[in-house]
Amino acid sequence: MINRSGAGAGRRLAARLPWALLALLLVAGMAGAAWVNVRTVKGAKRAMVDVDGKARVYWQLDKGGAMKASVNGPAVLRVVARAPWRSKLKGKENLISWNLDGQPGGTLRLPMVRSRTVHLQPPKEAPEFATPAKWPRLSASITEEIRIPYGTHDISFQTEGLLSENVFLRLQSKALQPMPKGGTVDLLPRGGGATRNIAVQDKRATYQVLASGSELQLDVTGPTVVKVISRLDWNTTMTGQQKYQLKVHEDGLLKNTWVLRGRRSTAATYVGKDNTMPARGEVIYIEVPAGRHQYAVKFQDSGREVNLRFLMPREALRHSGS
Repeated sequence: MINRSGAGAGRRLAARLPWALLALLLVAGMAGAAWVNVRTVKGAKRAMVDVDGKARVYWQLDKGGAMKASVNGPAVLRVVARAPWRSKLKGKENLISWNLDGQPGGTLRLPMVRSRTVHLQPPKEAPEFATPAKWPRLSASITEEIRIPYGTHDISFQTEGLLSENVFLRLQSKALQPMPKGGTVDLLPRGGGATRNIAVQDKRATYQVLASGSELQLDVTGPTVVKVISRLDWNTTMTGQQKYQLKVHEDGLLKNTWVLRGRRSTAATYVGKDNTMPARGEVIYIEVPAGRHQYAVKFQDSGREVNLRFLMPREALRHSGS
């Protein structure tokens, strides 16, 4: 397997972040986080690839096509690319360009190198499915890592310059956790509001209730990061994943939009409230630049409520005078 770093293009995107926060992401964010498959992709077909006897999920992007996925940041997106092996293409390169939110990001250069252990699994109805030795062979891979800034961002891949009839991309993301050591404290919204106590095993915490069409306002002094734990109010009619959005405005202007997916929790419960339950916690981070700023967190989803907990590094809160 050929591995290359995508740091060149990724660094150009990451340069938008203050250098201190970027250092925090690199040092603290990668530790302990897990790679998760990107499950929803538009413009490509799902494909199963056998890598050293293990099945892996890839996305088949045909020549002349484009595919798009949404990723919540801050995160790192890992892209593994392969193409069907053709001896006539040996030594040549397939080029796959990518952009973030419509802006050019970089190019994945996939040299055609033979792999002896990687094959494409045909559909089960195909005659050769029962004979692994006949499965189509794929090339060796290249790996790029692209840094995704704060918020929800659309990343797309185009096959301009593709020599093969198609290419196979594996997409995995790893959430960065930019909270420094030294502990955190709760950040309370301006003016208070309704709250709920939520217990997870033997730990309890107070969450702010945000109803559909409402907002919570925060005053924060940066540079710092605010960690937001979001739990959808879950009832017995909900199944699977429940998609919802949180929008964050900074000083009156839209800063970020996060697309979240609520899931039923098996560990969290409300204290003194039995008719519904809190969903699993989804975590987002708000990057706060230097100076004093006003934030509005908005939720627009008819008939539902979300529970939010805001956390700040203890030292940043002490220095902010909040």
